[in-house]
Amino acid sequence: MKVLYMSHRYHTNQNTIMKGWKENGHEVCFISQYAGKIEDYTYVKPIVLGYGALFRVLDWVYVNVLFRRRPFAMDMRLKCGWPPVRKMAKIIRDFSPDVAIIRERSVYTICMTAICRHYHIPTILYNLSPVWDVRFKDDLAHRIVRRLTPQYRMTPTDIVGTSYEGKIKDEKSYWAPFLMEPQRSPEERTYFKNGRINVFCIGKYQERKNLWMMVHAVEALSAKYPLHLVIAGELSNRFHQEYYDKITGYVKEHGLSDQVTFYTNLNKVRVMEEYANADLYVIPSTGEPISITVIEGMAFSIPVISGSDNGSANYILEGKTGYVFRDCDQQDLEDKIEKIIQDKERLLKMGKAAYEHVKENFQFDRYYGVVQTILKEQGVVDPS
Repeated sequence: MKVLYMSHRYHTNQNTIMKGWKENGHEVCFISQYAGKIEDYTYVKPIVLGYGALFRVLDWVYVNVLFRRRPFAMDMRLKCGWPPVRKMAKIIRDFSPDVAIIRERSVYTICMTAICRHYHIPTILYNLSPVWDVRFKDDLAHRIVRRLTPQYRMTPTDIVGTSYEGKIKDEKSYWAPFLMEPQRSPEERTYFKNGRINVFCIGKYQERKNLWMMVHAVEALSAKYPLHLVIAGELSNRFHQEYYDKITGYVKEHGLSDQVTFYTNLNKVRVMEEYANADLYVIPSTGEPISITVIEGMAFSIPVISGSDNGSANYILEGKTGYVFRDCDQQDLEDKIEKIIQDKERLLKMGKAAYEHVKENFQFDRYYGVVQTILKEQGVVDPS
């Protein structure tokens, strides 16, 4: 099968999916709108198509003049930017895919969907909106956008949090969880290096990631346990820098430099090294559509703790591979960390269960099965 992807950028969480396609004899082409600062092209190098000439001018004015003080002004391009249509059409025509998997609903997506429909290429939308939610928007604007974008959808988010109570199902949506190769079995790694319980946390240096709360939790628990926290965060604009300066300043002023270490813009190899050195992974953020780091941590045979406002919180088997704490509740976060670290034997047992969970439930065959199911729903015979 020839598979065409389009996304705003090539995120490294796509690597396991790309590897799965390649190792099973399929051909992949990936179109991205822009290149991120940290990307891993081990399996697929994307075609960075960019935006149409007129939009690039409008975008520059919007970001650098009209809304230069807004930290997320550049995100406008993800919804409103349009591609160089002729270049996009040529790539699609030349590659002639059996299916196109298109990220998010946007002007860019509408353009690509129209081209694929012209060439009778089946399309699947891929976004992070959950299969189960409290409500789905059904006003005129959303109905129009849905008609202009792929009708069937796959998402790694089944629900946000862990409870299905009061939620309804999007009938043309299918859950295709993030994939992760097992990285380090319990027998292949060492725990409690330097006589400490090593906690790892990843997150951009911004308020939503709740890194302050994480530091305060470790500060409180360090009175009872030999904890060391490593935070690896993206620092790529002046707003990140301001946050970084404040949080590192707090750590220095309060004598926590031996308990907390900060890193910025680590590449994938270095991130994997930090997982291998960790005994526990925590993602404390709020408003997290989904995070692959939940299963990255488990792939290294360590338990994982996540906040409840996270689309991959239900990847955790509560009490077996980790815990989910109440959104933005520092005391509950501290309680969940302590449940794990107060018994080192239990921590090791949970780490082993986490590793097995990844091996059994987050491999390529599950993702491939969802793609085939959706293609059959669209009447595609023998999509393999």
